[in-house]
Amino acid sequence: MSRNIRILFFSFIFLSQFLIPPIRAEETGEALSLKETLSLAYDHNPQMIEAQKTIRAAQGDLITTRTLLNPELEAEIGGLKKNEEGERKGHLETVSIVQPFEPFGVRELKTKIAKNEVKIGEESLKAVWSNIYSQVRSGYMKIILDKKELELAQDNLSTMRQLFSNVQIRFQSGQGFKNDLQRAKIEMLRAENEYLIAEKEIKIDKGKLNLLLGRSLDIPFDIKEELKVEDLKLDLQKLMALAFKRPDLKIEKLKVDSKNKNLMKEQLNRLPSFSLGFQKTNADYDNDYAALVSVSVPLWNLNQGEVKKAKAEKEIQEARLDVVEKEIGFDVYQAYLNAEVSQKQVEFLKESVEEANELIRLADLNYREGEIDFINYRDQVKTATETKVRYYEGIFNLDQSISELERAIYGSLREGEFLK
Repeated sequence: MSRNIRILFFSFIFLSQFLIPPIRAEETGEALSLKETLSLAYDHNPQMIEAQKTIRAAQGDLITTRTLLNPELEAEIGGLKKNEEGERKGHLETVSIVQPFEPFGVRELKTKIAKNEVKIGEESLKAVWSNIYSQVRSGYMKIILDKKELELAQDNLSTMRQLFSNVQIRFQSGQGFKNDLQRAKIEMLRAENEYLIAEKEIKIDKGKLNLLLGRSLDIPFDIKEELKVEDLKLDLQKLMALAFKRPDLKIEKLKVDSKNKNLMKEQLNRLPSFSLGFQKTNADYDNDYAALVSVSVPLWNLNQGEVKKAKAEKEIQEARLDVVEKEIGFDVYQAYLNAEVSQKQVEFLKESVEEANELIRLADLNYREGEIDFINYRDQVKTATETKVRYYEGIFNLDQSISELERAIYGSLREGEFLK
C-alpha cells in the first residue's frame, strides 16, 4: 500500500467516527435488577393472581363443608275450604323444623378433604411460581444476551462501514477491483440488516417480559445485571433428596390422602342418616308439641356403586403418585447432566474467545499491512464475532440449565432464596 493510500485510509477511519451517522439509542426507563423483576412477577403475574384466588376459593369451600346441613322448615295451613257461610277460616295448623344429619364421621372426613384442597391450592401456587420464576429469569437473561448481541452487531456494522470505505478508496485510486467494491457493499448492507434484527429482538423480548410482569408490553425499562458464569458444585444425590419436596409431588400425595378419606366416607355412607326435628300443632281440637325423628337407610344397594368408584379412584391416584415420583427422579437427572455439560461448554467457549481476540488483532495488523485482502479480513472478523456470540449464548444456556435444575428440585442453587 502506497504512502498516499495509507494516509487516506487512516484519515477516513478518524473522520468516520464523526461523519458516520450514530446508531440509534433505544428508549430506556427504570432499571430493574433481577430481584426486583422477580418481585414484580410474584405480585402481578396473571397466573400467580389466579393461583392465589384459587386458594381463597378452596378456603370458602372449607367453610361450607364445616357447616351442618341446612335445616328444613315446614308449615301446614288448614281451613282453606269455604264453610256454609261462604267464608274461609285459614289458620296455621302445624309448624315443624327438621335438622338432617349425615352418617356419623362423614362430615369430619369431608372437612379433612376440604382442608387438603386448601393445601393443594397452596402447593399449586408454589408450582406456578416455580414455572413463572424460570420464565421471568429466562426472559431477563435473554434481554442481557440481546444487548450483548446488539453491541456485537454495532461493532460489526462499524467495521463493515470502515471496510467498505477503505475498499472504495482503493478502487478510486485504481488499486482495487469493482467486484471487491460490490462485495464490500453487500457485506456492509448485511451488517446493517443484522443490526436491525438484533434491535428488533431486544424490543420483542422486553415486551414478553413486560407481559410476564403483568404490565403493558410497551412500558420502557432497562436491566442492571450482566451475564456471568455460574460456578456451582453439584451433587446429584443431594439434589435428588431435595427434589422429593417438590410442590407437585406434595400435591399428588395430598390427592392420595383425599382419595383414601373419600373411600372411608363412602363406606360410612352405608350407615343410616337421620333427622331430628320439632313440631307444634295448633288446631282447634288439638294444641300439642311433638319430637320428630326420621331415618334414611340405603337399603337396596348399601351404596356399593359409590364405594366401588371411590376405591378405583384411590388406586388410580396411587398409580399416578408412583409415576410422578419416577418422573421427578428423571427430571433431576436430566437437568443435572445439562447443567454439568453447560458448565464445561462455557469453559471451552471462553478459551475460544481468547483465541478470537488474538485472531482479530492479527487480522487488523495484516490487513493494514496489505498482507491479506478484504475478503479474508471479513471472514476472520466474522469468525471472531460468531465466536463471541456463541460464548454469550453459552453463558445464557448455562443460566437456563441451572434454572431448570432449580425448577426440578424446587430450590435455589444461587444467591437469593427465590424458590422456597
